[in-house]
Amino acid sequence: MLARRVFLGSSVRRNLTRGYAQSPLDLARILASDSIEPICGKVFRERGHELVEKPGIKKDELISIIGEFDGLVVRSGTKVDKEIINAGQKLKLIGRAGTGVDNIDVRSATTKGILVVNTPGGNTISTAELAMSHILSLARNIPQANASMKAGRWDRSHFTGTELSGKTLGVIGVGKIGREVAKWSKGFGMNVVGYDPVVSEQSARGSGIEPVLLDDLFKQADFITIHTPMTKETKYLIDAVALAKCKKGVRIINCARGGIVDEAALLDALKTGHVAGAGLDVLEQEPPMDASLELRLDVLEQEPPMDASLELRTHPNVIMTPHLGASTVDAQERVAKAIAENMSDILDGGAFIGVVNSPDLGAVAKLEHVVPFVKLAEKIGSMQGQLLQKNKIAGITVHLRGKDVADSRVTDVIKSAVIKGALSELGIQNVSFINAISLAEEMGLKVLMNLSEKTEQGSGYVNSIGVELELEGLLNGVRNIEGTVFGFHELRITRIDGYSIDLPPGENMLLFNNQDEPGVLRRIVEKLAQAQINIAHFALGRQTRGKKAMGAVVLDTPVPTDILESLAKYADISNVVQIRLRENVDPNFRVRSSSSGSNGHGNGNAATLVNGSRKPSIKPRHPEFSSGPCKKRPGYAVGNLRSDVLGRSHRSKLGKSRLKKAIEDTKQLLGVPEDYLVGIVPASDTGAFEMAMWNMLGPRPVDACYWESFGKGWKEDCIKHLKVPHVREFTAEYGALPDLTQTNADHDILFTFNGTTSGVRVPNLDWISSDRQGLTFNDATSAAFAMDMDWPKVDVTTYSWQKVLGGEGAHGVLVLSPRAVERLETFTPANRPLPKIFRMTKKDKEGHVKVDKAIFQGDTINTPSMLCVEDYLDALHWADSIGGVPALMKRSQENLAVLEQFVAQNNWIHFLAKDPAVRSSTSVCLTLDLSKDQVKKFVALLETEGVAYDIGSYRDAPDGLRIWCGATVEKEDLEALLPWLSWAYEVVRHQK
Repeated sequence: MLARRVFLGSSVRRNLTRGYAQSPLDLARILASDSIEPICGKVFRERGHELVEKPGIKKDELISIIGEFDGLVVRSGTKVDKEIINAGQKLKLIGRAGTGVDNIDVRSATTKGILVVNTPGGNTISTAELAMSHILSLARNIPQANASMKAGRWDRSHFTGTELSGKTLGVIGVGKIGREVAKWSKGFGMNVVGYDPVVSEQSARGSGIEPVLLDDLFKQADFITIHTPMTKETKYLIDAVALAKCKKGVRIINCARGGIVDEAALLDALKTGHVAGAGLDVLEQEPPMDASLELRLDVLEQEPPMDASLELRTHPNVIMTPHLGASTVDAQERVAKAIAENMSDILDGGAFIGVVNSPDLGAVAKLEHVVPFVKLAEKIGSMQGQLLQKNKIAGITVHLRGKDVADSRVTDVIKSAVIKGALSELGIQNVSFINAISLAEEMGLKVLMNLSEKTEQGSGYVNSIGVELELEGLLNGVRNIEGTVFGFHELRITRIDGYSIDLPPGENMLLFNNQDEPGVLRRIVEKLAQAQINIAHFALGRQTRGKKAMGAVVLDTPVPTDILESLAKYADISNVVQIRLRENVDPNFRVRSSSSGSNGHGNGNAATLVNGSRKPSIKPRHPEFSSGPCKKRPGYAVGNLRSDVLGRSHRSKLGKSRLKKAIEDTKQLLGVPEDYLVGIVPASDTGAFEMAMWNMLGPRPVDACYWESFGKGWKEDCIKHLKVPHVREFTAEYGALPDLTQTNADHDILFTFNGTTSGVRVPNLDWISSDRQGLTFNDATSAAFAMDMDWPKVDVTTYSWQKVLGGEGAHGVLVLSPRAVERLETFTPANRPLPKIFRMTKKDKEGHVKVDKAIFQGDTINTPSMLCVEDYLDALHWADSIGGVPALMKRSQENLAVLEQFVAQNNWIHFLAKDPAVRSSTSVCLTLDLSKDQVKKFVALLETEGVAYDIGSYRDAPDGLRIWCGATVEKEDLEALLPWLSWAYEVVRHQK
């Protein structure tokens, strides 16, 4: 059999491997044992690895050569069993170009420390489309009618079908594929119910699927489509008992895995007519037993067992396809590319995307401040294992305290490190970060995790790790060791069994208990000196003066057995234990050195570029950087919102009270003066500002100040729609501010406090006169809650919920000063009809025009969304809980500082607002040294990678980026985004 080989020059290899602190995999050799699209080899080649393709290789030959390769790529044809895995002496990765890994012995791979990688989502659309095709074919008998026509018959009356509209589809497995099928089925007018033991009811309903119990699904569904993996729990999930619970006339579709449906039971139900039809893309035995002898022997290499597949295939009400779920050109290309990218990322020390049997070591390896804690966890685990002596472990509890170590991205890796350290001391061979958790589970070892973002009060530590060992057979028998990291890399053991201690864990240590009295330590030191053993560090912990204490000595060399025995003979010394902490390097856990440029802040370090290198490994956990609607607050969950107001009238007592609370909380949080009015109005900030303009502009000339698109729109409204006779313009290009001191205090002044589309803000309101005659109209939509409002200087202020607080759209807030109220009550625009939603006044009993105070007390002009009101109240509560507007401003300014540092270090990216004094801290606008088309590709690339959504500049603004840095955005997410900006720039810059 011919094999294709792809090689790379040495200069590219050097670029790929530069920058690793340990265990680089220089040029990895990958074997593809099934047919794979050329894009797979292309990606491996670009990433500096060699792909050898041997499609259809026999098992014996595969076993004979697999030992030469670092990785193996398969589709569904190769069965990667324990024998093949054991033969792969160098094997680090097994990649499945597809979703299911049931043709890979994952347990054996995990035990050997081999990563199993798949391409989740790569064939989602193709499989969902096939399932939909089966549903439609079953409903309308399309294959049977087609076969009849080709046989020369016109059997129209034989193929009467059924409509999908109004029928119920039952989806078993509400994952990506199941959700796609559900979405399309609803387009046909079907009702959709679903069962999934993992997916939450909220998530299912969000996809238009009503969650039900499995038995209820059987009872309700006219069509049942299966989209679940093949596991011991799903084996024969659809058996005779399940089918008996189904509606008579049900149709079954299985495009998931063979063996989930009991084929014999299905055949019986078809014969009785209880099941009207079945669409099967998968069988328990593939190829089926009646396939040609040549095909059987080639694929199965053994005589298959008897099954019902032959009779099913010939049944008139069964539609079969030969496992075509992923068999589209699009899906094949997608998974071939994805598996090469995923495997290359891992080989290059990047992210662990698609790994099914290991925590994400790649992500942790790039969090340089967390890596020392992983090392500390392994050392604590090793100490616990050595201190166990003749006892047995009943369980382990790992306590992670502090924001960094309790981060969900790192907890499993720290857990693996503890287990790895402990089991390695108990005679278990080849324990790795990959197989540690699996080995513990096989042993029945209970490992619990206790997480808290806060450390113990008074500890003084930012992060700490504690490991408790529960000893079998001993009542309350628990041993506890705790530790932390000082600075960047100084590991410390801080407590052992309740004794506070300051111990750097060294390679050779001696631990003991002693009486806290003079002379004891001298005897220990003398014994060690006699044996020519040098002491590197000594630590002592005690609880009560004169009672038992704990001592620990770090030594340059091990202690001979005879010295240990002699120390144990002293009456005032007990529990003498020697600890050896060896440096166990795991080839799967590689840490990039700080000089590698992994933060992405450089100007094109070759080790961080995609051309001859790799993508950044860490993605922002929250890639929502849109400038409206903006990211929800940290910790937000829609399920936590108050729901008793939903379905109630906004004019009910409850509805009005919630609207009134929103107004009161807004005034309190923003520090709005008591005599100002705050109201909730329709149509977001645009509606609020236009409402004010339509009601109040006209009696005085207008100075329209603008430096971005929305401010320009207010000016044009004044001239074209409101027909204000005297309008002056004060304008500047994007990125600059006009001279606002030239405005006239006798005029009405329109301005935007913070230009969302330009990234320019007014630094202060000193240019507004305190004894002005005109009104000031302040569009503060992206400034409210993020910038100081000098309330005496503004008469009309508007904003929307969707900006700084991350609320929902469609609702605006209008803040009026007493001067604005006076204008409303003394000025009525002539020849300017006001739509109902703009009307803010009404006549009192005497016929005087007065502001409708009800609008500012919880009565809204139109019907608001009470869900959005609760969402807004939630955001206000969060803002108050973290310290109010000052805390919100601080968070936003810290986010801006992250980008300012990045821009200062990179000469290809620039602020649109050159002057820092007028630079927005919320809507940060940037330009790139790229063409218009390149900028579009840059933005699309980041969105495709799922690292930044909606960051393209506004359509009227200069081409570039607009990154939201408001308080709801986490600083850590911005920091994670920066390497991706550098990566995307290099990708786009080098594309032809």
